Amino acid sequence: MRITLKLFATLEKYLPSKRAGHNEAVVEVPEGASIAKVLRRFGVPREEVHLALIDGVYVSPEELDGVKLKEGQTLAVWPPVAGG
Repeated sequence: MRITLKLFATLEKYLPSKRAGHNEAVVEVPEGASIAKVLRRFGVPREEVHLALIDGVYVSPEELDGVKLKEGQTLAVWPPVAGG
């Protein structure tokens, strides 16, 4: 199935096809894949995942293994950030 994977900040380097100025890619993943499975597939270390959204809806870190993606959804992921 195809989903849109959006990786932000330092996670962008894990995108399978990086085009300048873009932080997303449409990717093929197994039917019913969990968020954790998708992130492992693209080499995103779990400890670098601070915030995950599916179609704009927050998914807690504890749910990364249990929440299954569906065809056409968008998974957006951010690392921990600091600043001031």
